[in-house]
Amino acid sequence: MPDKGVQLYFWNDYRVEPVLFDLPEPGPRQLLVRSTHTQVSAGSEMNFYRENPVDGPAVRAQLGYMATGVVVAVGSAVTEYAVGDRVVGSHSHASHFIVDLESTLPQPRYILPIPDGVSDHSAGFATLGDVALHGIRRAGLQIDESVVVQGCGIVGQLSIQLARVAGAYPIIATDLQEDRLALATQSGATHVINVANEDPVKRVWEILGGTGAQTVIHASPIAAILQQAMEMAGMRGKVIITGSAPGTATIGMQVELMRRELSIIGNYEVGIDAPIAYWPWSRTRNRQAVLRLLGSGQMDIDPLVSHVYPAHEAREMRLMMFENREKWMGVALSWDDLSPFLG
Repeated sequence: MPDKGVQLYFWNDYRVEPVLFDLPEPGPRQLLVRSTHTQVSAGSEMNFYRENPVDGPAVRAQLGYMATGVVVAVGSAVTEYAVGDRVVGSHSHASHFIVDLESTLPQPRYILPIPDGVSDHSAGFATLGDVALHGIRRAGLQIDESVVVQGCGIVGQLSIQLARVAGAYPIIATDLQEDRLALATQSGATHVINVANEDPVKRVWEILGGTGAQTVIHASPIAAILQQAMEMAGMRGKVIITGSAPGTATIGMQVELMRRELSIIGNYEVGIDAPIAYWPWSRTRNRQAVLRLLGSGQMDIDPLVSHVYPAHEAREMRLMMFENREKWMGVALSWDDLSPFLG
């Protein structure tokens, strides 16, 4: 095992700066994990570039919070995990990370075993599955409840899969891109609407026989389409904000919000790292559910992973995501080969 690890830092001009660090010895209740993949959050990570344009001040940041790997060392008091275990955890883009099994502040660093048959590059997206599942729980979906999912990026696709598992019907997906709509059908959408070709509000109401949707999941990075989401919702419908959409939206207060008695519900999972009396669905429990569903075949993330780049090509990955916004879905970095960093 090498004695050095690599941490990536990202600049707002798309430079990627690798920094070497000494691999730590795990403490009594700690694990040292060697990353196999670190997954990219299209929402929060790309927001770093949206909010820090290249013509502004130079900004340097650690990015990422989803990682899969193999346990390479365990502390003397660890009994739950062993060297060689495949795990999914939470860390930025780096070759190795420490997990403190006793840590609670500022938040627990979660670690979970990866089920047999689930690929590492898919398991890492359990965190985004957790976000999507929280939105489904906030919606309180019932069997045969009508659902619209706006935006068929990876969070939208996961929302579609989970709505299907929850028994929703029909499930209507909207997007601008035909390839994403084709994936939405594979994920479980019963109807798809290309918003470049037809009026999504009119079409939703036609599909639902003039009643509007009971739940609309806003899974798009575009804040302005909140008004459209409200127009697609029926009487006493729910609009769930699951997408990481920066900025503001202008909405109709009287006709859509008040007269239809709509509920607009945010989804950010604040303060639920552990179960609480009135909300038992902690983030860990959601991630366990997603991993179980992946293991059972009820969910499938593999078709949603469009690009896996070697970690030393992280800059090329960022440029691809910036320049070809319509050509990627789930993106991950592979840490199989550290030689380009270590020499």
